[in-house]
Amino acid sequence: MRRAVLLLLLGAGCSGENTSPDQPGVFVLGVDGMDPTILRRLIAEGKAPNLAKLAADGAFQDLETSNPPQSPVAWSNFVTGLDPGGHGIYDFVHRDPLTYLPISSATPPPGDPGTSVKLFGYNLPVSAGDEIINNRSGTPWWDVLDGAGVDVEVYRIPGNYPVTESDAKTLSGMGTVDMRGGYGQYTWITDTSPVAPPGHGLKADVQLVTVEDFDLDGKGDTVKAILKGPPDLFHLEPGQMPGESDYLTVPVTVSIDPDADVAMVKVGESVAVLQEGEWTDWMPVSFDALPAGAMALGGSVRFYAKELRPGFKLYASPVNLAADAPPQAISTPDDFATELADVLEGQYYTQGMPEETNALKDGTFDDDDYAKQVALVQHDAGGMLDVALARFDRGDATFFYLSDIDLQCHMLWRHGDPKEPSAPRHPAWEATSAAKHALDIEHYYQHVDSLVGRVRQELPPETLLIVMSDHGFQPFTRKVHLNAWLRDHGYLTLKDGKTTGRLTTGDVDWSKTQAYALGFNSLYLNVAGREAEGIVSAGDVARVEAAITADLLGYRDPADQKTVVRRVDRGADIYHGARLADAPDLVIGYDRGYGHSDESTLGEIVEAEIEDNTSRWSGNHLMAPEVVPGVVLASRPILGEAHNLTDVTATLLAWYGLAPLPEMRGKSFITP
Repeated sequence: MRRAVLLLLLGAGCSGENTSPDQPGVFVLGVDGMDPTILRRLIAEGKAPNLAKLAADGAFQDLETSNPPQSPVAWSNFVTGLDPGGHGIYDFVHRDPLTYLPISSATPPPGDPGTSVKLFGYNLPVSAGDEIINNRSGTPWWDVLDGAGVDVEVYRIPGNYPVTESDAKTLSGMGTVDMRGGYGQYTWITDTSPVAPPGHGLKADVQLVTVEDFDLDGKGDTVKAILKGPPDLFHLEPGQMPGESDYLTVPVTVSIDPDADVAMVKVGESVAVLQEGEWTDWMPVSFDALPAGAMALGGSVRFYAKELRPGFKLYASPVNLAADAPPQAISTPDDFATELADVLEGQYYTQGMPEETNALKDGTFDDDDYAKQVALVQHDAGGMLDVALARFDRGDATFFYLSDIDLQCHMLWRHGDPKEPSAPRHPAWEATSAAKHALDIEHYYQHVDSLVGRVRQELPPETLLIVMSDHGFQPFTRKVHLNAWLRDHGYLTLKDGKTTGRLTTGDVDWSKTQAYALGFNSLYLNVAGREAEGIVSAGDVARVEAAITADLLGYRDPADQKTVVRRVDRGADIYHGARLADAPDLVIGYDRGYGHSDESTLGEIVEAEIEDNTSRWSGNHLMAPEVVPGVVLASRPILGEAHNLTDVTATLLAWYGLAPLPEMRGKSFITP
């Protein structure tokens, strides 16, 4: 029934005249973070019947993840059929060797920002400068299939922002920015200054407000605040980074009912009413970059009334790009995103990682608040999945991404280890919340299982269904400050007797520093002629790499003498392709339970080498790849074993009789 209704909404031939081959198509469900150990337990306990049936009808195997097992790396392997040496994505965070600055792996280092002329108080562009492009190299599998006449649709694929030019229908996912140009900064409007968890800065735009008594009846009834949107580029010099006051804004007014815990929220021209503990629907908001509406940039926001009285705590989501009129490209063709908005009858999350992990880490959300917000994300995904299924015809190829498991494992592992229920309590365990949320991760697996059942029911007969994940999961109980370790082992030297500092603030004596860490698994040598102040000669690189490798493999946790680092790989040994020169010198594979600290990932040198992870970000996969394999299930038997992500790519092509491109590394594991 649902499929029939959507077909009516979409119109006959919903995805246009079907040109796909007259053969069964393929539908891939990409479930970020699904772990084979957890899934096998749930299948054995009868808690995942649809995935159990899929495995029985076809196959279920572990799937080798990328090295390192990070989502942008792993999904890029799958997208291109290459390893990082070919596609160039080595970590969430890369480094600029000329500045030692951490930079996003999604886009190349900043280039020419262009020029402008000041006129009537505005900086008006004269030359555009370098276009911001996707840093990933290689040919996506969907372009190969599209070129062979297959109708392809790709929903929320990670790592495809900025979107790459394509004739296939694609919608960007993980990596897509919010209106501020970041990866999700929420607004916390409150009359009480929040306290950040120890060692953790708040990820919010905090606005301290007063509940005013505007009608003079003795009761506070009105709050006034602002909501920040895009950087005010016409008042910034080309290439200038925005400061706190350099964003376009719209006013927010909250009117609180004098007798009930109900409020009316007005943002720009949008108005909504909500009770304490409720969310608004999506509220459109427009930011004027130029006067008189000459350039209006559309976004969308949701509010959550955490508390209206006696205290006031109002959450505003990161302002998402408006799905019905995105101010920048988030799909190919450009109107695919708006087409989906029309069918879904409104806004959906366009932010790449929509679950509100930052508020939960900050402590402004508790687990109940987080669960409510995740349910909104699930509702979005469920509606979009219905659309994808309704548009799917015989011979088509569709990829659909689900974030259900990954971020929830990151945030909720502290309540109990779903892989080893008898494991010791996590350092971030919270008694009251654990009693209520200990089985949440299991429930998210069961939600995915229900979606798999829906997919199998709706797909045309003989369609090849593949369910895959990019990696699995492990607990994250101890965080390693790798730059502090490098300092303590003589590989990184600070100036003037300092013991703490940052790589980029003049604290490091580069004339005595051989190595530094940036990114979650990446270590770089301070190579002469490559780094700005490099000292390690080409002839000395192998010796320094070997010394660091031996020391890291011998590193034991002082708390219990456990192995901290399971493996260390030379980038030159494990990667292949045209982007090999961009690889980190060493890739650090942490053992189960260990991971790189956020501080060291971004170039900070703190006092301690290693300490308990007390953050609510308590599960992880940024470890040695062999401890976090992913999964692959298929509706047909899988040939052989020990397959990896690039083999899934080759299988998609082989299903349509296409050979992998010469540079691709995978091999098909299903006979068409």
